[in-house]
Amino acid sequence: MLFLIIVILCLVFQLFLPWWIIAPLAFGAAFWKANSGAHAFCSGFFAVFALWIVTGLFYSIPNGHILANRVGVMLGLPETTVNWVIVLLISGIIGGLAAGFCSLAGYYLRQAMVMPEKASI
Repeated sequence: MLFLIIVILCLVFQLFLPWWIIAPLAFGAAFWKANSGAHAFCSGFFAVFALWIVTGLFYSIPNGHILANRVGVMLGLPETTVNWVIVLLISGIIGGLAAGFCSLAGYYLRQAMVMPEKASI
């Protein structure tokens, strides 16, 4: 459920806001819905990783991966026809890590705010 919430929120908000909107969205979604730290991180990471890969393919396929291949050359990759795959993976990993750590932070903040039970004296 958390995975879908993050994907849908990030997809909608990234249409008209900057890329870094994934951070507060993943943070808030994990604060609200995450069951554990691993669940929060994995949901945030894989949601944005998949979203950015699919979005990158959506923009890259119609132009024959020309821009992605040029970015690969600028990154110092050898000039081949599969640079676009590496560029998409790098992009997905960067976005996934940002969302994953923000999700983890949201979960941990909720855990820190939970009132401890009364300690017996």
